[in-house]
Amino acid sequence: MNTDKIEKLFERMKNQLDIHEPSSDHQVRFLEKLQQQNKVVQLQPKKRNWYKPLAIAASIAILIGIATMGSYAPDEKAELASVSPQMQETQGFFTAAIQVQLEEIDKISSENTKELVVDAMQQMEKLELDYEVLKSDLVSSGSDKRVISAMIKNFQKRANLLEDVLQKINDINEFKISENENSIL
Repeated sequence: MNTDKIEKLFERMKNQLDIHEPSSDHQVRFLEKLQQQNKVVQLQPKKRNWYKPLAIAASIAILIGIATMGSYAPDEKAELASVSPQMQETQGFFTAAIQVQLEEIDKISSENTKELVVDAMQQMEKLELDYEVLKSDLVSSGSDKRVISAMIKNFQKRANLLEDVLQKINDINEFKISENENSIL
């Protein structure tokens, strides 16, 4: 249907369309006309304007100044230990306990418990990321007791998680030992 309309359009405009190729000297004549129009214009040398280079240099100097001022900003994160000597002791206790538990998990884990350990380490990473946020909150809140409590609870969650993983690994290992003893008899 649409093609019929297009064909009718071409039939009506048949004598009006330019279907002839240009003559062989067309390109030569075109280039000659183009060369005649191109006249060389002498440009006068510009006077050197020092405003733009000075503005750029001043901008760079300001950016460098701002960047160096940013490096002297106070710490944006604070550890639990920075609150008081008691909190320092608490942080030290939990850090040591968590480290001992991690070493124990590493020592007793096996192929059978690999998935359990990987899952536990992912959960530990999430808790550590939460702790990083709490460290920032501690600074912005001015050592608010709620933030301190949340930091302690984060340490407790990590220790409890690792304790549960240790218990599950021990259970799996004991089950394997008892299964092997039964299969031998």
